[in-house]
Amino acid sequence: MEWYFAYKEELEKVFRQAEERTATFPVPFQQEGLDYLARFNPLREDSTRNYICYLLPFWLQELTGLSPETCRKLSLGNVFVMAHYLIQDDVMDTAADNRKTQLALSQLFYTECLNIYQELFPATSPFWSYARTYVDEWAVSVISEGTEDYFQGERNKVALKASPLKMAGTGALLLADHADLIQTVTHMTDLSLLVLQMSDDWADWSEDLVEHSYNCLLSHISAEQKTAYCEGLGPQQIQEAIYVRGALASYVDIANQAVQELETMEPSIHGLHRFAHSIATELSEEAAEIEGGRSHLRRGGLDYWLSKNMK
Repeated sequence: MEWYFAYKEELEKVFRQAEERTATFPVPFQQEGLDYLARFNPLREDSTRNYICYLLPFWLQELTGLSPETCRKLSLGNVFVMAHYLIQDDVMDTAADNRKTQLALSQLFYTECLNIYQELFPATSPFWSYARTYVDEWAVSVISEGTEDYFQGERNKVALKASPLKMAGTGALLLADHADLIQTVTHMTDLSLLVLQMSDDWADWSEDLVEHSYNCLLSHISAEQKTAYCEGLGPQQIQEAIYVRGALASYVDIANQAVQELETMEPSIHGLHRFAHSIATELSEEAAEIEGGRSHLRRGGLDYWLSKNMK
């Protein structure tokens, strides 16, 4: 994880600034906001780790030559972007009793993000046109989840639900006069986000099945069975596809193809590539463990059964 540890001190500064800004929110949102940020602080053991949201400007630093201070400001903007859109997703997906509080907090986060980016980009900057594009992509992706099977059709669109986080990367390129690279770097970011989403969907497939949330692994299994998305799929059918027919192995092949495409693209962005590679490697290791278990079972399975059950 050198793509993370090389920037750990910078992230400490970014999240300290995020906490300081959140502490100025009106009552009663300071503590609510701080508690929400803590859930996504990668420096905390109990947090989720949305590394790409915060690290993208730093991964681009070798290419852009931007100062650490500017990279921190872009990263800080993305912290508030992420907090805003994750709350939006939560409100859409659940019927929580505190929706009013969540939506109000979400708006405070978004206003903070705008304040940060307005310090970097004047009203005439093309940054705002790109930002609008990323918000449009998010909106269409969110509303299409129940009707479009993107993993089988236009696979890169799986990443568009996270499009707003690309503001920091595009902003870094604009500040460095590398607007010509925005399309390429955006595609590279989408490939990394696809791999990340595939990993999340492997971890969350049972929950997504119950909640009827779109899931790339369920799409993959449906396609292998030549049925419409989730048609006739229950927990038993899914487990059989994974543990008997090796669906995770073919799923991992798709993630590895995305990483290989990233490898061939220029300019080379080492941190972004290593991030995607590490996620695909973790998926590959889990698939290999399942395949090893299947191999043992095909040979009779007694030693495998004993190793798993006689502990």
